[in-house]
Amino acid sequence: MGLPLEASRSGCALHGALYAALAVKGVVPIIHSTSGCGIQSCLGGTTCSGWSGTGLIGGSAIPSSNISEKQVVFGGTSRLREQIKNTVKVVSGDLYVVLSGCSTEMVGDDIPAMVREAREQGFPVINIATPGFRGSVYRGYELFLKGIISQLEPAVGSPVHPIPGLINILGIVPTQDVFWEGNLDEIASLLARIDLRANSLFGYGTTVEGLHDLRRAQLSLVFSPWGLDAARELEARFGIPWINLNFLPVGAEESARLFETVAEALILNLERINRVNDDLRKREGHFLNKLADAYYIQGWQLECAIVADSSTAPGIATFLAKTLGLLPSLVIITDNPADQNRLELAESVDKLLPGFGTRILFCEDQGEISDALLQRAPEIILGSSLEQDVAHRLHIPLVEISFPVTGQVELNKCHAGLRGALALLEDVGRAILLSQSGDIS
Repeated sequence: MGLPLEASRSGCALHGALYAALAVKGVVPIIHSTSGCGIQSCLGGTTCSGWSGTGLIGGSAIPSSNISEKQVVFGGTSRLREQIKNTVKVVSGDLYVVLSGCSTEMVGDDIPAMVREAREQGFPVINIATPGFRGSVYRGYELFLKGIISQLEPAVGSPVHPIPGLINILGIVPTQDVFWEGNLDEIASLLARIDLRANSLFGYGTTVEGLHDLRRAQLSLVFSPWGLDAARELEARFGIPWINLNFLPVGAEESARLFETVAEALILNLERINRVNDDLRKREGHFLNKLADAYYIQGWQLECAIVADSSTAPGIATFLAKTLGLLPSLVIITDNPADQNRLELAESVDKLLPGFGTRILFCEDQGEISDALLQRAPEIILGSSLEQDVAHRLHIPLVEISFPVTGQVELNKCHAGLRGALALLEDVGRAILLSQSGDIS
C-alpha cells in the first residue's frame, strides 16, 4: 500500500508529456481525457513555474476531447475521432499528438485505431499513452520522447545518416525545470564554442524537424535520469552513442568537464577545447574578483542546504562549494529517481565534494523535507517556494531554484554553464543582502 505524499512537487505523466509537446513549435497536443486534466496542467504550468506561460496553444486553449460520464460508461473513441477532425481544421500544426489520461486508458478506448484512421486521411497524428497512474511529470517526459522516437516517421526525402556535429540534449524537462529554456540555450551556447550544434528539441527556435533529427545525431548527452530511456532507445534503434553526465554543469569547471567528455567521445581537437576552457575560467575569475569584496565584507561563507531535482541539485552544490566556498551540508533530491540512478548521483556528489560531509537525501514528501531542514538548520536554503515556511522559521534567506517557483517571474534565466553560475551568484547575493537588512520575504 502506498503512503500519502505531502505537497507533491510534480503533476502526473500526462502533464509531463503535455509540457514537452507544448515546448515544440508546430506540435499540437490533443488531450483525450476529462477537462480537469488540462486545467490542472495549465494552473501548475503557469503559477508554479515562475509565472511563465506555455505559448499560443497552451493554457486553456489546449484541444481536448473533454470526456464526461457518458464516454466513461459507453467509450469515448467516437468523441476522440470528432476532436481530431475538429482540431486539424481549426489549429494549424505540423504534428498532432494525442495524449491519453487515466479515464480513457482505464475504460480501454481504442486510441491507436482513431489515430490510424486520421493518418490514413493524410493527417500527421501520433498517440502516446500518458495516464497519470504511469508516474510523475518526469515519467511523462520520458514517454513523450519514446513515443516520438518509435512513431515519428522520417520526413519525406529526409536521409537517415548522422548529421556531423549534431548533439541530442536529453533529460531537461520543460516547465518542471523552471529554468529549462535558459538551461537549454546555455548548453547550446557552450557546445557552439567547440563547433557542435545542440538538438535542444524544446524551446524558442525548435520545430518538429528537431524531433525528426533525433535519429540523425552523432551523440546524445543526458543531464538527468529522465533522459536515459530515450538515449538507450536511440542507441538500440539507430546506433547513436550516449553519455550520461548525471546533472547540469554549473560554472567554468563543470563546463570544462562537459567539453572534455564530449571531446573524448567524438575525438575532437584538444587544443581547441583547452582554449575554450581557459577562456571560461578567466571570465569566471573576472566576475568572482568583482564579487570578492562583498563576499568577505558580508560574510557569505555560509552553510547551505539545496532542495531540487536530480538535474539541478548536484551541479549547484558542486559550484557553491568548490567555486564560491559555501558549505553544502544537505542536498535533498526531490524527483524520485530509480535506485540505481540514486546510487550514481550520490557517488557523483561524493566524488566531486570529498571531505565536505554533505548528506544526500532522496525525498518527495514535504513534511520529511521540512523536518530534515529544521534538524540541519542551515544558514541559507536553495530550494522551491515550498521551503518558505522553513526559511521563515529559521530566519534565513531562501533562493528559489526549483519547482514550484511562485515568488518571481522567470522567462529565460538559467543555472547551467557560466551564464547560469553568474545568475546564481546574483540571486544568492541578493538573498543574503536582503536577509542582513532584515527583509526576508
